[in-house]
Amino acid sequence: MSEVLTKQTCAASATYDMVGVQFGPHRVLMYYQTAFRVAAGTLQSAKLAARFEGVNPRKWVEEIKVAQQDPLEPLSREYRRSRYRANFETWKVGFDGSMVVYTFDDTVIKIHYSEAVKFYSMIRLAGKNAKRWAGDRGKQWSTRAHLADAEENDKFLYVT
Repeated sequence: MSEVLTKQTCAASATYDMVGVQFGPHRVLMYYQTAFRVAAGTLQSAKLAARFEGVNPRKWVEEIKVAQQDPLEPLSREYRRSRYRANFETWKVGFDGSMVVYTFDDTVIKIHYSEAVKFYSMIRLAGKNAKRWAGDRGKQWSTRAHLADAEENDKFLYVT
């Protein structure tokens, strides 16, 4: 297992129906559906990491501004899949103190929560562009919750 603790340059971009994510020298290629799940995990973990340092997440989450990226191609009439494949099997997003921790197979990458919030918006925007290229018009969304006092046998009701 390799663990990366140096300051990372994070970037995300869309390539056809895939999202490419870069953490310094480490590059990860994932489907846009996975990118939305990673983005949801990133935002939740960044909020929890900020609370660890006593920072109110509302103040900096509202201040994020994303530079718009032009769509790759016009929206197609049917769903398309490129020939590319993801370059990892398992992934996980969590937090450790004030750091957001990404685990892709055996590689562990840690970034500060303030950078993770900016990275969240990059992943989300790249996912939207990849979804648009694929012609997916679905309205699915992903979210995460941190249940601190939940028991194994607790039942939850989710209402929209």
